Amino acid sequence: MNLKRTALVLVLGAASLGAMSATANAQSLHPAKQQVLARVHHQRQEIRRAERRGEISPMKAHRLLAADRQVAREVRRRPGPLTRVEVRRLNRQENRIHRHIEG
Repeated sequence: MNLKRTALVLVLGAASLGAMSATANAQSLHPAKQQVLARVHHQRQEIRRAERRGEISPMKAHRLLAADRQVAREVRRRPGPLTRVEVRRLNRQENRIHRHIEG
């Protein structure tokens, strides 16, 4: 019984450390990165809603979500703040993805 309790405490401790580091990482983002990631998050919700309503097919939703993940990955991989040019480029990519949601 003692071994199970110790294992449970270790697992919960590791999970809480992971959550704290993720929160710290999200809070340390530059405002331009936060803006782009917020737009990506909003657009993902829009894609899922459109799929649920039957406006787009599941395959099209999958492709759009993959494109959104790619934009988010680019933002997260970029060290330091985003330049204005990078923000414009990422917003253009998001605009292209959004056009496919609408029709």
